[in-house]
Parts: sequence; structure tokens; C-alpha cells
Amino acid sequence: MIQESERAEVEEEETDNDEERISYLKSFISRMMNAPMKEKSKAEVDISVTPEEIRIISNYAAASFASLNTLMRVDESCLPIHVVGDLHGHFNDLRNIFTKHGAPGLSHYVFLGDYVDRGRQGVETVMLLMAYHCLYPEHLFLCRGNHEDYNTTMTYGFYDECHLKYEKKGFLVWLHIINAFNHLPFAALIFGRVLCMHGGISPHIKTLDDIDSIQRPTFIPSFGLACDLVWSDPETTTNVGWSLSARGISFSFDDVTIEKFCQDNGVDLIVRAHQISSEMVTGGHRWHANGRMVTIFSAANYLGMGNDTCVLRIDEQKTVQFSLLRPVKKSRKH
Repeated sequence: MIQESERAEVEEEETDNDEERISYLKSFISRMMNAPMKEKSKAEVDISVTPEEIRIISNYAAASFASLNTLMRVDESCLPIHVVGDLHGHFNDLRNIFTKHGAPGLSHYVFLGDYVDRGRQGVETVMLLMAYHCLYPEHLFLCRGNHEDYNTTMTYGFYDECHLKYEKKGFLVWLHIINAFNHLPFAALIFGRVLCMHGGISPHIKTLDDIDSIQRPTFIPSFGLACDLVWSDPETTTNVGWSLSARGISFSFDDVTIEKFCQDNGVDLIVRAHQISSEMVTGGHRWHANGRMVTIFSAANYLGMGNDTCVLRIDEQKTVQFSLLRPVKKSRKH
């Protein structure tokens, strides 16, 4: 039986550890947010994250993610809330979003995944997001994208980024972050009516509670509900129902299927990311199914496309607004 004196010592130690963790995270975030831009690049921030910082924050994040439901339920008290799409290592775009809309702790956010790959600062992007989540778990909610996975990061750049930045320690750095990814939730439901995920809906969903049946930690499988939530896409087609995706994985679905899904599950709007098309270059978003689904993209000038950053905002009156950040255009030399 634990004596009162022993219990008091344990509680005091836990308080000390929590204060130390909070101080550590605040110091890390301050350094990341206040770092200058690189002199030779308008797109890159002059900052580095140590392997030890990655180990500590990834472990904090994995434990926090594991405590959440696979479908995170975000209360109405979190309004206004900002929903952010693909970032793909665009670290300065992330800092600009926080600067414009308020840092977590003051503002609320749902991020839809694809934090790494293809961009140059995937490590910095995901570590700032994890640190903010660990410090303010009720203000910043992170969903998993198809690029938060062992196999995808091996192919599209993040694995190589870790090795280039950390050399012999690169593999271990990558594994720490992958472990956190494997604990990420897959979707968020805002005030019971707005469903958010990276990819799209799935024929394996009978009710929204099915999303909570996904067991974590997990890799992203090649088939099934977890796969569809990060890989599926809406498609403009005359075919009603589900079709095999042109991506070679998961499904595509038409407007009729989107509207039926919303009606069956009491959803007013589905917010997703995962795609960028020519019509999204100006405005950063695209509507589907008579306004029942919207695709947003938040990495500016993605792969040189010159596209806008788009953030979706839901205000206290539950109306949707779009906030844009235009990429910086290089001046012509005469």
C-alpha cells in the first residue's frame, strides 16, 4: 500500500517532469519560429534540429497520438478553427500560417497530413508540428497522410532528407519520426458535422465509428479503411459509385457517392487534401458534390506550380472561409 508521503513524492516528481517538458517544448518552438531565412534562399529557413531533439519530441508525440481516438472529435468550443492541407516540407509556409492565424495555444488547427516528402525541410516542418501538438494537444490536431508512412517516405524524399542531414544517424532519426507517424490518428470530426481526413471516404465505412476500429500503431496497408482514408480521391465521372483509382491504390468516387455518404452519416462537409490541380493554382481549393466536399492545398508554389497556400477557416457561426497566401514571385533581372 502506497503511503501518503510516497504518493506526494510521486506527484511532485511528475509535476517537475511536466514543467521540464513544457519548458523544453517552448524553448524548441521559440527557436524554430524565430530562425531567420537563409541568405541564398527565399524559401528556406536557416535552422537545424538535432538528433536528440528529434528523439525526445518524436517520443512525446507518439505517446500523445496513442492517447487519442483514431477519429478525433473536436468540440464546438474550438471554433474558430483552421484546417490546413498538404505542406510537403514547406517549413516557411507553416510559419507564415501560424503568423497570420495565430500560434497554437491562441488559435485552433486541424492539419490533414503530408507534412514531409518532396520539400527540403520536412524534418523541420514535422518537428514544429509535433512540438506544438505536445504543448497544446487541445489546440492542434494532426491527421495522417499517405506520406506519413515507411514505404512512401522511402520513395519520395524524406528518407533521403534524413540521411543527407544526419549522415550516420539519419536512419535512426527517420525511424524515430516513422514511429510517431505510426501512432497518428487518421481523421477528425469538427462539432460532429465536418469530417476531415487526408484522402477521402471509403466503401468500408458503414458508420463514422468504424474509423475508430483502426488499431494503432500501424503502417498504412495497401487495402482497406486505413488505406482509403489517406489515398482515395473524388473524381468527375459519369460512373456512379466506387472505381479503382488511377493511382494504382485505393478507390475514386463520384459526387453521388459523396452526397450519399454525407446524408447517411449526418455530415455537412468533408474537408480533404491530397490533390492539387490546375484549377486550384489560384485559390488553392476546389469544391465537389454541390458543396459537400472541398479539397485544399497549403504548400505554396508546390513543385514550381506557382499555386497559392490555402487554409480553410470555420468561424463561430460555422461558416467556411478561405484564407490565401500568395507565393513570392522572383523579380526579373534586367
